[in-house]
Amino acid sequence: MKRGPRIGYVLRQSAQLVRGSPWLTAVSAVTIALALTLVGLFAMVLFNANHVLHDLGQSLSLSVYVKDTATQQDIATIETRLKQRHGVKALKTLTREQDRERNRKLLDKDLLEGLDESAIPGQPVIEVEIDADLASRGDVEELVTWTRAIQGVTSVEDVEFGAEKLRLLFAIVEIARTIGFVLSVVLLASAMFFVFSTIRLGVFSRRDEIEILSLVGATPGFVRVPFLVEGALQGLAGALVAMVLLGLLHLELRSLVRDVYMLNATWSLLPPSMVLWLLIGGPAVGLAASAMSVGRYLKV
Repeated sequence: MKRGPRIGYVLRQSAQLVRGSPWLTAVSAVTIALALTLVGLFAMVLFNANHVLHDLGQSLSLSVYVKDTATQQDIATIETRLKQRHGVKALKTLTREQDRERNRKLLDKDLLEGLDESAIPGQPVIEVEIDADLASRGDVEELVTWTRAIQGVTSVEDVEFGAEKLRLLFAIVEIARTIGFVLSVVLLASAMFFVFSTIRLGVFSRRDEIEILSLVGATPGFVRVPFLVEGALQGLAGALVAMVLLGLLHLELRSLVRDVYMLNATWSLLPPSMVLWLLIGGPAVGLAASAMSVGRYLKV
């Protein structure tokens, strides 16, 4: 017998193994599909959450409101202190009248009718634009500490910094990442268990044939490869089903967002990178599980 398994023989034997336990093979493929679908869903949720954080970082800014008693020298001192901070991209100082005019534009026209000019809020303010690269969790915490120090300056009335939204989102993303990782491990382990069991049954059902092949000189690789191919095929089948499920889920969610919430969705649950990950990850899961099963139960 020639060394090394022949492709035709390997495929025939793998098909025979699948036909030998069709229901368990189907359960294994479906389990892999569900595991890959949920893992892919977790990954895309986190990916889009990071995009949201990045978009929020593009508009990262703070407003330093100056007291009415502050002089121009006091304002210049505050501006100098702000410019010294790493990550400050630009400053814009508004007078009381300019701030009032800005607030007027933000108010509804119906509210402005009959409203006294002095009733529209206005206060000297320094608008600070922050570098979007500082929109990470650690940098935001440092910025919060820095704003508290700025608020302690004598001439500063108040500091508004929209960091609470970012801090909340960072906390949610961290929790989702931890939960997603744990569930992904559990789901993939469950999928591997079913493949492991399927290959084990295949080994037991073909013990006599395996013994004969060993006696006539078949190499261990020749005997083992059909079982490995079976596991990889189960993983590939699961990956294809997962792609279909993610595609259908994406269409449903996009339709919901567009038709119900009137938003133009630009995200995708099935980008090319996800398709590539599924096509590699599915067979890899099946191959790893079959390799463990063969290594434990197949002695040649």
